[in-house]
Amino acid sequence: MIEARNLYFRYEGEFVLKNINLEVKEGSFTAIIGHNGSGKSTLAKHLNALLLPTKGIVLVDGIDTRKDEASARKKVGFVFQNFEDQLVYSTVAEDVSFGPENLEMGAVQIAKTVNRTLTKLGITSLAERNVNALSYGQKQMVALAGVLAMNPKYIVFDEPATMLDIKNRRNIMNIINELNKKHGVAVILVTNSFDDLNYADNIVALKDGCIVFSGNSKKLTKTILKRAGLND
Repeated sequence: MIEARNLYFRYEGEFVLKNINLEVKEGSFTAIIGHNGSGKSTLAKHLNALLLPTKGIVLVDGIDTRKDEASARKKVGFVFQNFEDQLVYSTVAEDVSFGPENLEMGAVQIAKTVNRTLTKLGITSLAERNVNALSYGQKQMVALAGVLAMNPKYIVFDEPATMLDIKNRRNIMNIINELNKKHGVAVILVTNSFDDLNYADNIVALKDGCIVFSGNSKKLTKTILKRAGLND
């Protein structure tokens, strides 16, 4: 479980997260919503130690992110909104190998992991392609493959479908849902799309750095959305 306890985060002299208390359970699907500037991405980056609390604590399976960032990040993958920044090598296979290499896997295990990951996402045909020659949607799949190859227990997706057309948006959301429902990966999805909420078990709504709702997705109401500054 990932836990945030009395989490505050200050940026440029102002608190952008205030008294955040949150639990993300193993195997769950949690959506984080809120208006632009509400603190969604800032909160998401605390869940895998990309950012560390100014006050309070974040625990990943009992690991305090302030004391052991590296161990926390091994458990929590992160797919950025600007996912192209995650692509570091020329070919797809090399890029997906990057994470396992950092985990010091052996060469044979790395090869098996890369093949298994590309197969899971249905992109084995891209293995030897140059990353720079891929379409936008294909690059996103490679970025996701790079995270999956590290076998994280949790994955944070920061608005993964924002720049995609309808077809690719549906594709990536179906893949994310399958990772959760079929493979048991806990998903934390930062989104502003109400359609995406249909996949989620739990919703966290933020406004001005504070949680205004946290609970079962079936209990999300128009009143709560209005309180969060969102329109349905």
